[in-house]
Amino acid sequence: MKKIRQIESLYELVRIIIALAIAYGLALLCLVLITDDAATAVYMFAVGPFTSARRFGQMIVKFIPYMLCGVGMCFMYASNRFSMYGEGSYLLSGCFVSVVIFAFSGLNLPFIVMFPILLLAAALAGGIVGFVPATLGAKFGLNELVVSIMLNYVVLFFTVWVLKVYLADPSITFFASKAFPASVKLTQFVKGSNIHTGIFIAPLFVILAAVIFYRTRLGQKIRICGSNPNFARYSGINLSRSIIAAHTIGGALVGIGACIDVLGIYDRYLWAEFTNYGFYGLVSAVLARKNPIFVPLGALLLAYMHTGASILNYTTEIPIEFVQIMQALLILLIAAQSFLSSYKNKLIFKESRNSLEKEAEKS
Repeated sequence: MKKIRQIESLYELVRIIIALAIAYGLALLCLVLITDDAATAVYMFAVGPFTSARRFGQMIVKFIPYMLCGVGMCFMYASNRFSMYGEGSYLLSGCFVSVVIFAFSGLNLPFIVMFPILLLAAALAGGIVGFVPATLGAKFGLNELVVSIMLNYVVLFFTVWVLKVYLADPSITFFASKAFPASVKLTQFVKGSNIHTGIFIAPLFVILAAVIFYRTRLGQKIRICGSNPNFARYSGINLSRSIIAAHTIGGALVGIGACIDVLGIYDRYLWAEFTNYGFYGLVSAVLARKNPIFVPLGALLLAYMHTGASILNYTTEIPIEFVQIMQALLILLIAAQSFLSSYKNKLIFKESRNSLEKEAEKS
């Protein structure tokens, strides 16, 4: 069984790499066909994110929230109950973190005390947004996808109202909160870029999520409920509680990603529209095949593509939506269960036959 699991893990990794190669090759081919200066376009898309500290920093600061949102969405993905709560969790957490910052501003707490409080506030807000559609779906039979999409808009309008009524700074000419105190900001430590210390904090939560996912009874219950609900039910696992726990944990991790993003690159809270980080987190989870260990790889790939598309957009005539072509191809290839499945089945069959032959020889 251990050998078969290794084959399946290796198969998923190879599938991702081959899907990436196909999607990347087709994207570059499109660039060659639709632009007059194909060499410059290909260079800017493929190499652009590494040509300066500022551009590389843009990729890294996208990578951090993509990674945490992706890990959070893995819990939802593993429960096999689809929901789009990620965007709502991200928005509400960012807003709630800002409210807490200004509520505690008069206490002059040191960063080492304030930062855990803000992380806890973000996790609470994000977890609530994940909890609501999961509970309505598990307890009342409502469609989690529909509920979560509607909830995202409720959260958006609510956060805009909070920003307008309680946080807005009337002394500036744009719609944003007052400036955050320097004591709550994460440190940007690479000259010429906005890379911040969140790059060291985020992997700790990825490791924590992987431990919960694979090394705890709760994680095992979530995975069993997602892979075989009937077996879970007959085994005595509370299906509703496991699904609700999965979505709540996922929302909390998305919220932590929003907190680190807000404190790392923003001087004020100014989100008045969807950030799309919740959706990109879902894409990262799909690329990783709901495996938290592989999410950093998928998140880095997605951040690289988006940064390359942005550079391509302002250095050539290619629109930034170009990256959606590559993103769609990746999702289609990776989500397709039959893609390269025959090769995997042959390896598993061969390994099973060898194991049976060895057992027969021993007996």
